[in-house]
Amino acid sequence: MTTKKVQTQNFASQRPALRFPDFLNNGEWKVKRLGEIAEKVTSKNKSNKQLPVLTNSATEGVVNQQDYFDREIVTKDNLTNYHIIELNDFVYNPRISVAAPVGPISRNKIGTGIMSPLYTIFKFKEGNIDFFEQYFRTNCWHQYLKDKANFGARFDRMNISNEDFFNLPIPFPPLPEQRRIAQALTALDELIAATNEKLEQMKAYKKGLMQNLFVDSMGWGKSLKINYLQIPKLRFPEFYQEKEWEEKKLGECFSERTERNYNDLPLLSLTESDGIVLQEETNRKNNSNADKSRYLRVCVGDIAYNTMRMWQGRCAIVNIEGIVSPAYTICTPKQEMDSLFFYYYFKTNDAIEKFHRNSQGLVNDTLNLKYESFEKIKMYVPSLPEQRKIASCLSTIDDQINAYAEKATLLGQYKKGLMQRMFPKQ
Repeated sequence: MTTKKVQTQNFASQRPALRFPDFLNNGEWKVKRLGEIAEKVTSKNKSNKQLPVLTNSATEGVVNQQDYFDREIVTKDNLTNYHIIELNDFVYNPRISVAAPVGPISRNKIGTGIMSPLYTIFKFKEGNIDFFEQYFRTNCWHQYLKDKANFGARFDRMNISNEDFFNLPIPFPPLPEQRRIAQALTALDELIAATNEKLEQMKAYKKGLMQNLFVDSMGWGKSLKINYLQIPKLRFPEFYQEKEWEEKKLGECFSERTERNYNDLPLLSLTESDGIVLQEETNRKNNSNADKSRYLRVCVGDIAYNTMRMWQGRCAIVNIEGIVSPAYTICTPKQEMDSLFFYYYFKTNDAIEKFHRNSQGLVNDTLNLKYESFEKIKMYVPSLPEQRKIASCLSTIDDQINAYAEKATLLGQYKKGLMQRMFPKQ
């Protein structure tokens, strides 16, 4: 492999903005060409071995193509032109995306497989591969590829020559410093992964709990005879001796709020992840100049749901007074009814969506779930103290989920900022 000479005056040596104390007096880092410390992998699957087909995802790294896409993308009849990739080889995917603006470079942690010849595969001959893996997760090397590449006929793919790619400048501190940086960032990765795992466990726990804390009134999912007694599968001990849950129509639990635009209240919008928020906080089109005479007032404790089938009955509990689009139906709880309890009930098994599909013929898939249909739907309702106990339990779990989600986000931001200072830009 031939590579052209690097402009050494531009990056002969470098010093990062942040450095471990015991390396402060070690001078500047060397910079080497990728082709000096790594070699291109060119071995092809000439014998047409039935090895797993791997791909390099911008967000997930090197993954099994069948698992990632949940189907076969390529035919296995003839894969002789595919390259064989081994454990700890690196691969460059020239396809660009928002997550990878110059295409991702990822390390193969799966094992032996084969990859499309469109990818560039290489393996390091020297240095710490954990260090290089972390480096390629930064954007410090992006500008070089932008300067050298062109898009050619494909607007979504970087077109860079083999020669220019292997002239990519790579920071090369002393090996002990490489190891220290890699260890620190890998430990942070493990903490982030553990936090995300705990987050997913809490979400799964909440989902399972919700399946058992409510009486299944719509008829889906009944599996135990006890359900026919109109009590949930799980019940808090203080309510064991309480009467069965009472069947009610939703019109007995809620009234519809129909007040129109009210005293120039803020415009709100319902989001999938954050519930009711100020519309200016979303990325939706700003309707500040639209005619809001038909917009509906909402108050704290109301439940708002989108009546449009295209939005699958998305619902949220209101925590700020304002106005919303007339596409929403606003339900306000009556006495002896806890709105948070009903909110969680409606979120169980996407109940609002199932109301659209299974409301005893009241609504079909082509109609909107307006209040006049919603109020006729039946569900089982416990006493107010039991409603509040269930709502409080699930709300506490939500607080824990939000805490883990916030921690994961902050750790990710911290690592991103740390990496930008630990690696010098080219």
